[in-house]
Amino acid sequence: MIRKCLSVIIFLLLAMPQAFPQKHSASDAARMKEQINRENRKAYEKARKMTLKHRREIQTPNTRKRMDEADRRALAYNRQNDKKWWQKILKRNPGKR
Repeated sequence: MIRKCLSVIIFLLLAMPQAFPQKHSASDAARMKEQINRENRKAYEKARKMTLKHRREIQTPNTRKRMDEADRRALAYNRQNDKKWWQKILKRNPGKR
């Protein structure tokens, strides 16, 4: 009888780790995946910035000046439909009266 009880207790103790699997493995994997994505984005942005810098450096000074003017015109054109700074601050919420 005692032997049977001991064998059942030992079996239950050995089966205990399988009954409660690790819960952190999924969250750890998700965290690692997110970290890898962040590192990839950071490396991509760094490479992109270096490429743009190189493209600008290989141009002649006159070409650089034309590039700057084109950038300014594009920025002004893209901003023309934006709200003015006072409209952003004094915006009305349609839900409130």
